Amino acid sequence: MTGGSEPGPASWQPAGEHTVSSLGVFINYRREDTAGIALALYDRLARRFGAENVFLDVRNLQPGVNWLDEVKSRGASCRVFISLIGPHWMASLRERQQSSLSDAVVDEARREIEMALTRGSEVEVIPVLVDNTSVPPPDSLPRSMRGLALRQAERLRFTHFDQDVERLIETLEEVRRRPLAEANVPPSPEPTHASEAPSPHPLTSPGSNIHIPEPDEHHFAEVIAYMAEKGAVVPVLGPNAGNVSAALSGLLRPTSEALDLAEAAQYVYVVSGRPDLYRSLKEMLTAERVPSMTHRFLARFPAILEELGLPKRYQLIVTTNYDTELERAFDNENEPYDLAVYMSTGPDSGKFVHFPYERDPEAIRVPNDYSGLPIDVETYELERTLIVKIHGAIDGSMGGYRWRENFVITEDHYIDYLSASRVESLVPTQILTKLRDSHCLFVGYTIRDWSLRVFLKRIWNGQPLAAKSWAIQGAPGVIDRESWSQSRVELFAAPLDAYVTRLEGHMMNHLGARGLP
Repeated sequence: MTGGSEPGPASWQPAGEHTVSSLGVFINYRREDTAGIALALYDRLARRFGAENVFLDVRNLQPGVNWLDEVKSRGASCRVFISLIGPHWMASLRERQQSSLSDAVVDEARREIEMALTRGSEVEVIPVLVDNTSVPPPDSLPRSMRGLALRQAERLRFTHFDQDVERLIETLEEVRRRPLAEANVPPSPEPTHASEAPSPHPLTSPGSNIHIPEPDEHHFAEVIAYMAEKGAVVPVLGPNAGNVSAALSGLLRPTSEALDLAEAAQYVYVVSGRPDLYRSLKEMLTAERVPSMTHRFLARFPAILEELGLPKRYQLIVTTNYDTELERAFDNENEPYDLAVYMSTGPDSGKFVHFPYERDPEAIRVPNDYSGLPIDVETYELERTLIVKIHGAIDGSMGGYRWRENFVITEDHYIDYLSASRVESLVPTQILTKLRDSHCLFVGYTIRDWSLRVFLKRIWNGQPLAAKSWAIQGAPGVIDRESWSQSRVELFAAPLDAYVTRLEGHMMNHLGARGLP
């Protein structure tokens, strides 16, 4: 609903004791777009499922209420949220976005959609396209509404209204027959890489007799305590560079030489040229891949705490990856997050751009003065997860903001990045302070990575980290151990998937058993 005429007192009565066959359906619409079709649809669904089980603002809800709480409080089982999308839906959304900036206008229809898409709402969302309306492109929507464009849509045509309503009713009947958990919880994606399966890990570095310890129970207890009780761990995700660097190296000549990503990218850039490098990167990084176990754990982290009855804790996650696997994991979990991306090209080159969960993107032009990130400026606790991509991102767009060829990836790029102005004039103060005052968990790095060396040099000016931190590597060597030690980072040998599995298991077993004050 979008406001307008004042509906009278709620006319529907509590449904009382419902059998498993009851089905609550909420109809969301914009009055300037699909008011007539909403009323017609309500009448048809009310005849089929009972008026007490179909909810439309002008029929049975008071204005300004939380529809989900209202429906649940009256004993109804609201299982389905229908969002009617007509020819003027997108224009109305944009108009109200602009109005909200100056007039504090509340877009009720948008708020209802966001509520339905929120993790834990237990509502199945069905977009219904009116006549020839198309599904809005995900990138054209605020991220808090993007899940709407990813749902399977139905169609409702004026010329085939009866036929289309019957098909929609069949869909609703299928939802009613499914168990609640099945209807609302998407299945976990299956791993697609052999490396996802836990495997034994080496305890000694290759080619030496130097012992690198595996993480023990004390380590997991320490990390979880800082993560869950204090919100003071920043996961720092290393690049998925192995396959990409190998592919880049093989573009021009077969080689057995192990090049890291920066070396391989520099080689292609110099010998073949910029177009070939960026075209190859785009092809490799846009290939559909399932989010890793690490990505899925980080995306589930807030929900796990909530399930255990623990205080909410959100994360600052720093990544040098260019792909969107981490963001996809959060989208799959319906877990809200903000995004901050470093721009190496375009009009905001040399700056971070903030992509809020519910607002339009904003370039951070004065890092010391910007306070719009979801980090409390006094306690530096996070109000929502913040993903920071410090070396750019694959070509994309969000909220009307577009970027392309946005990579810090070659050796020359890293040299320029390292020799640029002071980090305080580049990284927003909210991010920099939170990062420097937290315990870092480095995942997926080797000391050979340019991205790691640049990150440590830029953020900590080459000095040891102030707070105890940890690095997890699959097969570290003595040089890794000594280099991490100089930065006051404790190194452990473990495959990443096996490590994350044990970390999550420790969190569920120990925190679930004792809880937190």
